Amino acid sequence: MNKQTMCRLLTAFSILVAAGSASHAACKDEVATALERQRKTSGFSMKTKMLSEQGLVDMTVEYVLPNRMRQVITSTAEPKPVETIIIGRDGWSRMEGEDWRPLHPQIADAMAAQMQETLGDNQEATTLGDFECLGKQTVGDKQYLAYLGENNDQPPGDGNQPKMKPAAKSDAPKSPGRPVRVIYVDPTTGLPARSIFARANMLEKPIFEAVYAYPADIKIETPKFPGAPADKPADAKPDDKK
Repeated sequence: MNKQTMCRLLTAFSILVAAGSASHAACKDEVATALERQRKTSGFSMKTKMLSEQGLVDMTVEYVLPNRMRQVITSTAEPKPVETIIIGRDGWSRMEGEDWRPLHPQIADAMAAQMQETLGDNQEATTLGDFECLGKQTVGDKQYLAYLGENNDQPPGDGNQPKMKPAAKSDAPKSPGRPVRVIYVDPTTGLPARSIFARANMLEKPIFEAVYAYPADIKIETPKFPGAPADKPADAKPDDKK
């Protein structure tokens, strides 16, 4: 797998923190509160589906705060799962059936920076854009509080495309096929449960979808790989000096 393809696949999750603009300040504050609550958990997982230039991309990401991430991606272009671990600013990756290998430093740095954009404190309410409250919405057999933001940009593709930018405010009639982002919040926990990017008149057929969960037992450790320093046993004693 070449470096360009690796970059596209490994940075796909960067679009997840982008949001659009609508109208109500109170709704925007509720979204900001939900995202802040998510960043203060011990960890969470995220399963996504996205249409890209490489076809359908399925991705599962696990986070352990403050700076650990495991990501598994499959796509039409790369049907074998590609797994990546980021700890701090170090990274490792492997394709299914292969050994772990350290990531190129530039890729590891880029992924670590994107991880901190998702998990860090730099996601202030002022960077979110405005949101409109949609009230309670039923998805499957569950009810969520839904919030809609609008964007001028085209639907997300691969990780090389720029992040979504807030739409400029306008009094012109809104197109029913305009791109929008909807964030669904669990009314009991106050945590984000789902996020989609879709056309306003086709919310049931999102171009991008992320589903969040908050298991308490996520563990992300440095992987074993050829040439890695051997771990010293926990009960090992220093050599006696003679």
